[in-house]
Amino acid sequence: MIKLWHMKQKIGSYVDTALYTLILLVAGLTPLIFTNLTTDFYETPKLIFLVVSTILAIGLWIFSWVIKGKMGINKTPLDIPLLLLLATVLISTYFSVSRYPAIFGNLTRMHGTAISYVAYILLFFVSVSVLKTPAKIKQFIYVLLGSGVVLAIISLLSYFKIFLPLDFSRSVNFTPAGSSFSAVAALLLLLPFPLFSIIKQNKYLPTGISLFISTLFSLVIVLLGNIPSYIILMAVYVLTLFIGEPAQAAKKLPLLLIPLVTTVLSLLLIYLPFSGNGLQKLSASFPREIQLPAGVSWKITASAFRDAPFFGTGPATYFFNFSNYKPAEFNLLKYWNFSFDTAQNEFFQILGTLGLFGLVSLFSAMFVVFKLVRRVLSKPEGESTDFSVIISALAISSILSLLILFIHVSTLVSTVISLSILAALIMSQSSIREKVSELSVGIKASTADNHQTDLLPLIVFVAFAVLAVPTLIKTFNYISADVYHRKALVEASKSANQTYQYLQKAESLNPYVDLYRIDMAQTNFGLANAIALQKGPTQANPKGSLTDSDKQTIQTLLSQAITEGRVSVAISPLSARNWELLGSIYRNMSGVANNALTFSLDAYGRAIQRDPTNPALRVNVGGIYYSAKNYAMANRFFSDAINLKPDYVNAYYNLAITLKDSGDLANARLIAEQAVSLLQTDVNSQDYKTASTLLEDLKAKIAANTKNQPTAPAGQPNSALGNSNMPDINVPDLNNPPEPSTPAAVKNPEVTLPTGNNQ
Repeated sequence: MIKLWHMKQKIGSYVDTALYTLILLVAGLTPLIFTNLTTDFYETPKLIFLVVSTILAIGLWIFSWVIKGKMGINKTPLDIPLLLLLATVLISTYFSVSRYPAIFGNLTRMHGTAISYVAYILLFFVSVSVLKTPAKIKQFIYVLLGSGVVLAIISLLSYFKIFLPLDFSRSVNFTPAGSSFSAVAALLLLLPFPLFSIIKQNKYLPTGISLFISTLFSLVIVLLGNIPSYIILMAVYVLTLFIGEPAQAAKKLPLLLIPLVTTVLSLLLIYLPFSGNGLQKLSASFPREIQLPAGVSWKITASAFRDAPFFGTGPATYFFNFSNYKPAEFNLLKYWNFSFDTAQNEFFQILGTLGLFGLVSLFSAMFVVFKLVRRVLSKPEGESTDFSVIISALAISSILSLLILFIHVSTLVSTVISLSILAALIMSQSSIREKVSELSVGIKASTADNHQTDLLPLIVFVAFAVLAVPTLIKTFNYISADVYHRKALVEASKSANQTYQYLQKAESLNPYVDLYRIDMAQTNFGLANAIALQKGPTQANPKGSLTDSDKQTIQTLLSQAITEGRVSVAISPLSARNWELLGSIYRNMSGVANNALTFSLDAYGRAIQRDPTNPALRVNVGGIYYSAKNYAMANRFFSDAINLKPDYVNAYYNLAITLKDSGDLANARLIAEQAVSLLQTDVNSQDYKTASTLLEDLKAKIAANTKNQPTAPAGQPNSALGNSNMPDINVPDLNNPPEPSTPAAVKNPEVTLPTGNNQ
């Protein structure tokens, strides 16, 4: 029995070591992982690593209970807020209209999905169970700092055009974190550790190393960040000086000035243009992230909250909220044709996607953190000098993790580091880490010598295994599907057939991702169009050379394109992008398929219902009506586009052509003059020349009072299958045309139409 006991102790020790090592790897590698094997190079591989690591960590954690014969859990102040958030996420996902995107995300953005929330929260609970001693917390912080140093160096080198030997990394804003803000947020959260080590001398981080790290972090934050991040950076220095002991801070002030002066000088060089200032030129050309203005973001969030107040529209659904609720004033911005999948800050994001319960969860977590930080700073526990430095830095970093939420939506990297810091802060308090609750259901197993063992750990382990095995299999399928999708994208410009095969494999492995369906629809249509382009009618051969076999192949490919497009809107019914694609496919087969334009109008109408303030969609519909010579409806939709965006040159140009061809030359001239006026900022552009030619033509016709000659259709389909000279091909999917879903007209805006500065 003694040997058996020692063996169990040894195995338990190995399991604990493996679990702790895994948590260290997650903390250190998550900010640095990236690959071009997946569709998204950054968030997808990070989340995959996080999910697999979390499953393995939970398995090791539960197995350690089996070895020890008891189920011990550390209770923390954040347990209730995080469990409330988890419940909110699951309920919100269940009731979301876009359930699959809420679970899997929009593929290029995985953070904020139901999967990511579950992984974050479970990983936090495992982490607090592992960080049981000051020594382990110290090592944990070392790993975080080491990861931050690697992240900062790579980001800094990229900024100065010294790139990693990878094709996709050859960009000045390349960073392993995935975005400039992710890198900046990570470094802001880690900066208090070297700064505090400068003020309070210790053996944990020697002064020289602290100076190097704090200077490096500050410099990268300045180069990659923006005004809000600079404010947070200054807050780091202020909090460090305020919380540090005044006498010690005064003694170390000369050393602290090194990173501080570096920060100030860097800011001056960036914002003060003068001859020979290369840093200012680099900064001016550096691609900066674009955030939604706070006012626009709030209107979107408020509208989503109005319609889904308690549990929101679902995790990762802000992309749909943006399309559905964005105000018309957004169209006056320079980036009016961009789509945003995040709000201006985390509070707007949570309120819109997770509703009131999500916001309550966040505020309750913030309250717990502030309360814990206050207790830590007001009544520091009697620890060694090295550990007291870590505790103080953890307290500052915890405050920063909350402040950052006010300036930007969280990212995968910032969330993992924030939760890591909060777990370390909680477990730095002996009153919490030494208090372990043991759970039992009273079911015991007796051995031959009457030694009793609690069966609850074994029951939990078996239940976990039953759930974990299929989850890992599905995760592997998810990874494989995404790898095949990435291969399809690589082959898209090389081999259509190979692209088709890879997309088929991706869909079979993960049929719930609408992006795969969209790409498959476009691939099917592209293959059909290639046959039509090769063998369709030409000037030299008006009848073309299409055989019955070719027509059958085209019919099959078009049917598959339609099916894939329809599945994409079934998976994600709120996606205006998917409906727009379906409408485009219908429209571009109008030359060969009866009723195609009717289906196209219906699909575009549904896209407009989901993105009602998008003027480009109105122009597309206007183009369809124009091609059908329904000038009245074409006028209406081109006018809608102008009312939504009073400086939209394309809408003015198309409206002028429609008015001209319908015989209203006087109004056509007025609209053409407006188009020319909007383009006067660049008189050498082709658009200006085209609009000017139209205006001169209208003036000449009015002066001569001649009969109008039709102009080339506005927005004519640019595919071979849209050619009206193509022979008809029966597409069964289009045999029963719907009544087109026609959105209401847009009222005239209460603004003065602009006379310049096309945005």
